[in-house]
Amino acid sequence: MSVTFFVDSAGEGVNLANSNAARVLGVLGYDELAGDAEADDFLGRVLVALALTPEDAGRPATAEGRFVDCGRRVGYVQERLEELYELAEEARARGLTIYWG
Repeated sequence: MSVTFFVDSAGEGVNLANSNAARVLGVLGYDELAGDAEADDFLGRVLVALALTPEDAGRPATAEGRFVDCGRRVGYVQERLEELYELAEEARARGLTIYWG
C-alpha cells in the first residue's frame, strides 16, 4: 500500500509507502493517510518541517513472518520534504489544492 501526494490527476505526484507517509505526514502535523490542503498552508508546513525536524536517523529493515518492512534510509524524511516543497510550489503557482491518499 502507498500514499501519493498530487495536485492533479495528470501529474506524477510524490509516492510513499504507508509507514513512511505516516512519518512524513506526522512531521507536517497531519494524522490521516488521506486528505487535502491549500497550497499555501501545505507549503508553510513543509518549510517549518524542513527548518525544525532533525535529520531522519532512518530505520532498519525488519521481517516478522510474512511481513517485511524495508526500513527507511538516513535522511529519507528530509528528501521527501524537499520533493513535497517542489510539489507545493507548483500547486501554489497554479492555484491548485494538494491531495494525498
